[in-house]
Amino acid sequence: MKHAVLVLAATLVACCSSFAQEESSDFAEYGVGLGISPFGPSLNLTHNLSEKTSLFVGIGAFSGDNPVSPEISGVTFDATGETNWVGFFINHRPFDDADWFRINTGIGIGGIEGTLTDQADANHTYNVRYQNNPVGYLGVGFGAKPVKGIQVGFDIGLLHTGGPNITGTGDLAGDIGDTFGFGRVLPNFQLSVSYGF
Repeated sequence: MKHAVLVLAATLVACCSSFAQEESSDFAEYGVGLGISPFGPSLNLTHNLSEKTSLFVGIGAFSGDNPVSPEISGVTFDATGETNWVGFFINHRPFDDADWFRINTGIGIGGIEGTLTDQADANHTYNVRYQNNPVGYLGVGFGAKPVKGIQVGFDIGLLHTGGPNITGTGDLAGDIGDTFGFGRVLPNFQLSVSYGF
């Protein structure tokens, strides 16, 4: 179900993005916007170096409960987290006839910290900390053309880190290995709305 929702959201964003961006074909040198990702809301600034290449700078933060309860080694955990970060990204549009498609690469600097609590036993807990900086990012993006007016974009990719420090903080803590969502590579997606000028 979650995968279907993501696919539907990506399709909707791509369609809305194409509609919104065809109204103006004027090149926008700059842009400012807001984004939302698993690592929190962000403020994004853009400098379009050319119609092909853009520099994005984003700053974001989050603190609260994770809406997804991860299952690790057959145990379901409640998760809370806190992030703060700044990222520098280069976006390149390699195809002349498909300027809605971008390759996105860059680095992020900041921190991710969280707590995992076993839903069945509050004494089974872990602290998860990502402290290695910077982290690398590689992904693809759809929409967010370098034109004036309102732009919508959707990005999906992977954060490559040195891995987390996972420390057992409860009575029943054991080892947690490299796990999806708590490993060296973290999935990321972002929906953004910006204004080009």
